[in-house]
Amino acid sequence: MGKPHKNQKSDQKRKIQPKTAQKTRPAFRHLVAIGLIAGVALLAYSNTFHVPFHFDDRPGIVNNPNVQIKVFAWDPIERLFKNTYKESIRVLSFLTLALNYYFGGFNVFGYHLVNLLIHVASGVFLYWFLLLTFNLSSLKEKYGSISYRVALFSSLIFISHPIQTQSVTYIVQRMASMAGMFYLLSLVLYVKGRLSTGRSRILYFGGVVLSYLFGVFSKENVAILPLFIALYEFYFFQKLDLSPKGKKILFVLVGALLVLGAIGFFVWGNRYIQVTIEGYQYRTFTMSERVLTQCRVVLYYVSLLVYPHPSRLNLDYDFPLSKTILDPVTTLISILIIAGLVGYSIGIAKRKPVLSFFILWYFGNLVIESSIFPLEMVYEHRLYLPAVGPFVLFSLMVIRCIEKLKNRTSLLKPTLGVGQSNP
Repeated sequence: MGKPHKNQKSDQKRKIQPKTAQKTRPAFRHLVAIGLIAGVALLAYSNTFHVPFHFDDRPGIVNNPNVQIKVFAWDPIERLFKNTYKESIRVLSFLTLALNYYFGGFNVFGYHLVNLLIHVASGVFLYWFLLLTFNLSSLKEKYGSISYRVALFSSLIFISHPIQTQSVTYIVQRMASMAGMFYLLSLVLYVKGRLSTGRSRILYFGGVVLSYLFGVFSKENVAILPLFIALYEFYFFQKLDLSPKGKKILFVLVGALLVLGAIGFFVWGNRYIQVTIEGYQYRTFTMSERVLTQCRVVLYYVSLLVYPHPSRLNLDYDFPLSKTILDPVTTLISILIIAGLVGYSIGIAKRKPVLSFFILWYFGNLVIESSIFPLEMVYEHRLYLPAVGPFVLFSLMVIRCIEKLKNRTSLLKPTLGVGQSNP
């Protein structure tokens, strides 16, 4: 055969170049997204690196000999785990504080730097999770074209929203951001596992279990994760199928959740029953008052997400109690609103699964800290993970509106006609 003609060579180059561009372009876009997430986080928290220890930082770090390890060896780490576990299962969070102390003592810069890196990692995992979600076969037709913008916009709001300040700047509350980071990583690994086969799937699912355990040992509210993995599976992989096959899968998911719940109760049930009973002895409110008040608190949190003015953000809230369901009457109104939103989300699950899932995300991820446990009434760091739901829905709304405006503009252009000028 003769040598290919110059035109043939150029044609071959043209065929190869688009394929190369297709491979490099997504990678470049992801790098841009990660750079933006990290850059916005650094810009937002650049003035926090020298904020001193406050409130629980003192018993948790300054006056806590368990985290003050001066020699990196097994004995002090074992002592940290044993002594900490007697009071709290958040041993992984305390281990990171111990490592901060080992490398920098009480120099707050290192603690704040780690908090910021955790926050950036959470933002990146959120971006990754949303990108995977909106490109699933069940959602790609509707959301694929805007998946990048929605994922990035949601992550940037998550990174920069003032409500996250407490989780990032309040040093000891890295427990909340670490829990959120491992929660989001678990979801990423679960989706990757479901989209993989063979050995890769096993590795991804093993990563889910490991990340879940890391999350639980950072802060207990990650315990709700299996429920949301089950919801995610049923919503987006099973497409809310209630055929005999779908019901069988649903039965398996519910059964797995019950088994996990039974194991958790067996291991830690007595500890938290005792904490709940004893905790109310030192509170100025009863269990019923706390549960009723939390119905108002959960909606108050939404108002902070919508209007996070500095005058409304606080470290120590004096929130009025709900004595009964009608005292104040806003308690009953709050209960009805919450029940209505949850009922609405269930009702639209088949038609609008994304809207339904992220409404449930907000309320579901507040369940543990807004229930019977004798905790303080209001803390902004509790919104670190639940806020993802409203952020995603807001981002979707904004991107959809921009898309509609673009389409309307493009439709109006031809009507101007040749030779006519735009008034």
